Amino acid sequence: MSAYTITKEEFKNVHNGAWEIRQAIEHLDGILSNDLITKLNAGINKLELGLDGVRTQDQTDFDSKYEHYDSVREGLGLSTTWSVYEVSDLNDRHPHLSAVTLRYENHWGTPVEKGIVGATWAALYVAANACIRDSGDNHHTFIEQFTPSESDASVLLLSTGS
Repeated sequence: MSAYTITKEEFKNVHNGAWEIRQAIEHLDGILSNDLITKLNAGINKLELGLDGVRTQDQTDFDSKYEHYDSVREGLGLSTTWSVYEVSDLNDRHPHLSAVTLRYENHWGTPVEKGIVGATWAALYVAANACIRDSGDNHHTFIEQFTPSESDASVLLLSTGS
């Protein structure tokens, strides 16, 4: 028997597509015959059953990353939450090597800039934590994205959520 693989993006597309079909089925209830609704539900159930293994792998991957992020947070004495789940290991080098400053403006607090000390994701985590702390914004403490500044390659912009 052959083993097949599915990428995270493919899984997301199939999962979201199944959800959209499920929503459409709910809207069609009372319009289509009960027999057709039953067949549609049976088909979507089989599709979702086929995703169970991938869902389990995805959850295991998420749990492993979260434990790693939490361990780094505790080890560095940080108070914010890392939510950039595309990053597997915070000790890996980040791709924004020309950036030396992290700017945090998109929030409720005071605009803040902090130096980036190091080339790892953990270094960005430390700088982001300091930006959030010093901004006075205690609500948006989930680190979600780093975007290079369009006007200055040495600046990285921090986006957060709550």
